[in-house]
Amino acid sequence: MGLFGDAMQALYHSGHYGYNVNVKKSAPAVDPKEVPAIAALGRINRTPNFKTWSVDSPCKTAEFTAKLTAAVTTCALEMSDIEIKPQIDGRWGDK
Repeated sequence: MGLFGDAMQALYHSGHYGYNVNVKKSAPAVDPKEVPAIAALGRINRTPNFKTWSVDSPCKTAEFTAKLTAAVTTCALEMSDIEIKPQIDGRWGDK
């Protein structure tokens, strides 16, 4: 299964990593699509109150976190207001 597992890993991570970003309820409502630095991170879906974002990004977790940290400084949010949860596929994992 080694070769098959490696092939599936390559297909699964063909340049897309998913992240859920939860914003504290006490934080200001910021539309991530209206902040150019955040919008540049990837395809973003968000709830109407902007407290939960789903981001499909080409960046791995460390790079995504660094870029989001830099992007947050350009808006009314702070990193203490944000929780990042990588979406990990249970079959292939995030290696």
